[in-house]
Amino acid sequence: MTPVGLVWPQRDERRLLGRFYLAGGIGELFDVIWPFQFAYLFMVMERPEWAVIPLLVESATALLAEIPTGAFADRFGRRRAVILGDVLSAAGLLLVPPAAQQAETVQLIAVCASFGVWGLGQALVSGAGEAWVVDNLAVAGRRDLIDSYFARISSFVSLGAVGAGALAILILLSVTISRPWLDALWYIAAAGMLVAVTIKLSIAEHRPAPDSPAERGARPTVLVTILLGFRAIRRARTLLFFVLALVIASFPESAADDAFDMSLITKGMDARGLAPLGIVDNIIGMLAPLIGMALLRRFGATRVLSLFLVIPALAVSTLFIAPVLGVLIFLYILFDFVDCVWDPVANARLQAMVASESRATVASIVNHLGGLMELLGIAVLALLLGEHSEQLSELVPDLVAAFSGGASGVSDAPMTRVGLSVPDLAIAVFVFSLLLALPFILLSASASRGRPRP
Repeated sequence: MTPVGLVWPQRDERRLLGRFYLAGGIGELFDVIWPFQFAYLFMVMERPEWAVIPLLVESATALLAEIPTGAFADRFGRRRAVILGDVLSAAGLLLVPPAAQQAETVQLIAVCASFGVWGLGQALVSGAGEAWVVDNLAVAGRRDLIDSYFARISSFVSLGAVGAGALAILILLSVTISRPWLDALWYIAAAGMLVAVTIKLSIAEHRPAPDSPAERGARPTVLVTILLGFRAIRRARTLLFFVLALVIASFPESAADDAFDMSLITKGMDARGLAPLGIVDNIIGMLAPLIGMALLRRFGATRVLSLFLVIPALAVSTLFIAPVLGVLIFLYILFDFVDCVWDPVANARLQAMVASESRATVASIVNHLGGLMELLGIAVLALLLGEHSEQLSELVPDLVAAFSGGASGVSDAPMTRVGLSVPDLAIAVFVFSLLLALPFILLSASASRGRPRP
């Protein structure tokens, strides 16, 4: 592949996938709340530990709906599931600011309900979006573009996120910071998602013809579709081990980012600094998936995935030596790079293992099990926050002051027995847990070569 082909899609790829890339980039471009999502909750909720609860509800809702919505997509259409999911997600975003205006317990319930709607929307899209694209490529006879899609969509989404970070900075630096302006960030994100929906409405869905006469008969029910998805995973050792690796690697997915945001804020970072940091992350996110695609074709999935599980564990050890703001920012950027390489390579590998008729269901099963691990991660973070709730409450700056440069440095963050602050300990635990996925990556590779382990 030429350097131009690596960075920018060729004509056939643009024809088949261009609108998917455009929708992903546009939706992300207007997601101006993304750099501040957890920081907003952390500072606006009545109690600091409450900031985690809406995220817990979001993950739990997506978790409960994950497999049924995947089966719904296989049964009734991936396009329909994706469109409905994006609309629900936009509705959830629109509901957050008025919910956060409520007081005491009503505030918690209302914000949790908003995040629950958002979680249901994510569940409908999860698995269905990838299945829609992969089957369209299969019908067009271009399966060779599958790994390119997973790398490229990550790159275009990151490009949009760079724009979102720049737009957020422009808004926050050009206006007098007030609660209505911060609330407006949620509304802008919802509007961008609805624009992406209009683009996706113009894309047709194509599915390969069934291979056998039995498959060409009436489509199975949703329950049967779910059972077939579990059977597909159980019968193939290569897929089973790989699914286990993906599930374990999901443990730090959501909670680690929240722990980073909290650590940055409690160390005195101006909350507006999350936007330029997000821009740096997403510039890396534009390039890292393309680097991952090149590494995949050069060294293979097993070597790439294994290496990018080990690198974060080695890097996070520096927190025990120098738990300072500069080191934390370096780790934040490094982990974003690793994540942006690992995810598209892993997704492409998973899709290559699964047959069309159960593609969305299997992906949803993987996401469901991964959601269980994310839920566990959020619960661990909530327990750590709850144990030091009073000390953290004293460190949390006022919402408007934090976004106006009024936050000051912090030197007395609550410490744990291992010598790290609460947020830093959470980061270390989440990152070290990635090493538990390494044996299953290797077992999956071994099974694919036909050398069963004893």
